[in-house]
Amino acid sequence: MDKPTIVADGILLGVSLLWGTSFAIIKEALPATTPANFLFIRFAIAFLLLLPIATARRRTWQKNMLGPGLIIGLFLFGAFLTQAFGLVYTSASRSGLITGLSVILVPLLSMAILRQMPGHNPLGGAFLAFGGLYLLTSVDSAQGVPFNIGDVLTFVCALLWAGHILTLGHFSPRFDSFWLTFLQLIVAGMGSFLWAGWAGELQIHLPAQVWGATSYLAIFCTILAYWGQTWAQKRTTPTRTAIILTLEPFFATLFSGWWLGERMGLWGWTGAALILGGILLAELKSPQ
Repeated sequence: MDKPTIVADGILLGVSLLWGTSFAIIKEALPATTPANFLFIRFAIAFLLLLPIATARRRTWQKNMLGPGLIIGLFLFGAFLTQAFGLVYTSASRSGLITGLSVILVPLLSMAILRQMPGHNPLGGAFLAFGGLYLLTSVDSAQGVPFNIGDVLTFVCALLWAGHILTLGHFSPRFDSFWLTFLQLIVAGMGSFLWAGWAGELQIHLPAQVWGATSYLAIFCTILAYWGQTWAQKRTTPTRTAIILTLEPFFATLFSGWWLGERMGLWGWTGAALILGGILLAELKSPQ
């Protein structure tokens, strides 16, 4: 393995770790504000930090990027919003694991929408993961958190993330990666602004904890993570990328246990293991 590939794998591992921490950070900050207002502040910070770079790169802008950026951004906004609303009702560790199902939903949606049959491994992984989801949300009630509306919203989030992956995979080879990322953040930020404004939830006078959480998420889990992923994927294979990023729900579970003291119990950990095993199996190359 050459050095650029090792470095790329290390960056992707860091991206998985950063995204894994986001669930507990959001969960802890949400009691002080609403999901839509929280997302608006997060994306507003990211937008302001990236604006000078966008200004410096204005000569690379192309008008035909606007449509793809809008489509990808709508999926991104929907995924973030349902994830944040779901975290109001479910645990951070369960949210991370259920969101990770998007990796499996991608080949299934490709089969349904694009008429592309997935291999045996994605199908087997789907069965494993959904069995794990059943155990995680329906059997383990040791913490008094049975299957709830938060789990449903988070599963919708996983569907939207899968749609985001499919649309990004369709458009990204043809357009500048920075501008697609920048446009996504604008659309997600505007969607959050309009939602919070319509609901009368816009507020900037918030506790320092919320500003600290949104700043952390904007800098590390949005700007650095997305840029890191873009840089790394030019130097490693998509399969390696997908497998490494499946560690996100694993890091989410560990960080939530350390940061929030969440415990899942025996059946919960069994379900988590099945979900992670299914995700990994779905990303393994099927034998020829």
